[in-house]
Amino acid sequence: MRFKRFFFTLVISILLGSSCNKNENGTVEFIFTHTVDGNSVQFNKLIYTNTAKNQYQINEIKYFISKITLYDANGKSVEITQDEGIHYVDCNLPNTLRWKIDDIPQGKYISISFIFGLNKEDNISNRFVNPPESNFSWPNHLGGGYHYMQINGKFLNKEGNIQNINIHTGTGQIYNANNEVVEFVHNFALLHYFIDYSIKSKTSITFNMEIQRWFDTPNLYNFDDFGTGIMQNQEAQKLLRENMWNLFEFSII
Repeated sequence: MRFKRFFFTLVISILLGSSCNKNENGTVEFIFTHTVDGNSVQFNKLIYTNTAKNQYQINEIKYFISKITLYDANGKSVEITQDEGIHYVDCNLPNTLRWKIDDIPQGKYISISFIFGLNKEDNISNRFVNPPESNFSWPNHLGGGYHYMQINGKFLNKEGNIQNINIHTGTGQIYNANNEVVEFVHNFALLHYFIDYSIKSKTSITFNMEIQRWFDTPNLYNFDDFGTGIMQNQEAQKLLRENMWNLFEFSII
């Protein structure tokens, strides 16, 4: 009788242990990298040429990623809610290039989605009280909230002079004939990539931004056409939003 009870207890323990293993959670670290033509960005050097034949350099890259969601093979999804589900990336701040997330269910996953920038509900003025995020605010008269991205640098214009480029995306504006704002446009983008990967006890997912894709797919972006700044240029904002569709590449280890 004692043997039967021991055997029954042992079987239950094994089954429970197996069940727990299936439901174990892992740690995921998101890593953010940036390339031009497949090579790591070299800052402050006038060495790049885009498809429009603009020679340019990159001084700064900053942006928000939010609402990262992982989709498993069974149709379930896991949305990242840590830090309000919002992460600020700044190439001048190495600690922002990694974002560690705990308690992600282990298993097979088939895709990942996220918002580049902040959606309408999250893009609220004064939600961030501390830098660096608080320094990323977007003027209230242009729609308020925050920048989605800043790529700052310089380019050689068609007259042969070095000129600043401030590629800042955020809330756009529609103006009437009197140059009055009649509508605000939310230029964030929901991006969804179908990739097979597994979440283990420790997993790294690298988001690599290929900078050249901002300027050529599907829309040709010519620095000479759009000039120094685009915060009040909805045409440029729309063009860049449409170019986001294949902006990122992923690697998982």
